[in-house]
Amino acid sequence: MNKKVVAVFFGGKSFEHDVSILTGLQAIQVMDITKYQPMPVYVDIDGKWWTGKQLLNMKNYPINGELKKQLTQITISVGNPTTSPKFEVVNKKLFQNKYIDFDIAFFAFHGNVGENGPMQGVMEVANIPYTGADVLSSAVYMSKTETKSICRALGINVLNEVIVKKPAIFENFDIQKLTSNIDIKFPVFVKPANLGSSIGVSKASNTEELQAAILSVFRLDDEVIIEPFVENLKEYNVAVMKNLDGEIITSVIETPVNKNDFLDFKDKYLADGGAKKTGPVKLAVPSEGLLSMGREFAPDIPNDMQNFIKESAKKLFSYMGATGNPRIDFLCNSKTGELWLNEVNPIPGSFAFYLWEKSKQRINYSKLVDIIIQNGFKNFERKNKQVDLKSSASVIFKNLNK
Repeated sequence: MNKKVVAVFFGGKSFEHDVSILTGLQAIQVMDITKYQPMPVYVDIDGKWWTGKQLLNMKNYPINGELKKQLTQITISVGNPTTSPKFEVVNKKLFQNKYIDFDIAFFAFHGNVGENGPMQGVMEVANIPYTGADVLSSAVYMSKTETKSICRALGINVLNEVIVKKPAIFENFDIQKLTSNIDIKFPVFVKPANLGSSIGVSKASNTEELQAAILSVFRLDDEVIIEPFVENLKEYNVAVMKNLDGEIITSVIETPVNKNDFLDFKDKYLADGGAKKTGPVKLAVPSEGLLSMGREFAPDIPNDMQNFIKESAKKLFSYMGATGNPRIDFLCNSKTGELWLNEVNPIPGSFAFYLWEKSKQRINYSKLVDIIIQNGFKNFERKNKQVDLKSSASVIFKNLNK
């Protein structure tokens, strides 16, 4: 059997660059090598693409200029409809092939320019199979405001919010004037509208803290979301995807155990002092980092709460085209039992493998990666069947290629 060459993309122009590296290397480690040949593709912070065996060793990160001399810089080659996808070598060396064949792009990105649609769009234009959510779903999921709008239309409970947009002229603008008409009750959560779940999130208990939080978010994003603080806060997370039979399934529900009011970037990624560079990536590193944080699987909550979490996840996933394998996060007032869908992680860290390992389906990490790849090929085939220009009534110049 010919192995499929899987180009695993990671890194990228994102605040979550380093975490993406961990997720990408993990995916390569657990990939079934009897079926797939993994190929690392590192996207640096300037947006350049690199490949080479040196990328498989975590001790080589961060990638410096000297190491890049040993790597192969590549880009996508387009216009090859009858052959397998190809990378074109940019820094071709003597006796080196100009092109590198592969079969599918496997995305392990987190954050902007990778998780939110642009890289998916590149593959669509180049007619290349890729894994995860499609272009539209990726963009909507990463926009907290758009996700909320769709949830409301679907009857899924979400928190009310106030949106503050960054002024067109940012230098020396009056923050007091900008916040003078905001009608809120403190405390509140303040967070970017278009970044990862933990980036730039803070709690504000008064006007001064609110203004400082808004200014901080404006350094990261052009849009700020202000939401009411949830008393007796409990978070619940669930993953959702299609199995190989085309059925939408959900994972076990989990609740992170945390002493703070909410999980920030430090809680999620640096709880154990950051990633250790002592050899292979440990597969114990769970979704979104959470390196040493406690968690509770299948928490003891009423059936109606479990149903709301799982059915809401399925409903949103189905409406958005049922592509990819997102993790969907919920907020709860543990005393009143009120639940709100909080946000969607299109490509959760480590693909939320630990949620599937603990679920009733008992899907291990290697099998999860296999499902993600196979669904990527299926989505590509489905889209290609929908486009048939030769028999389309919209074709005007029918004899152009004869």
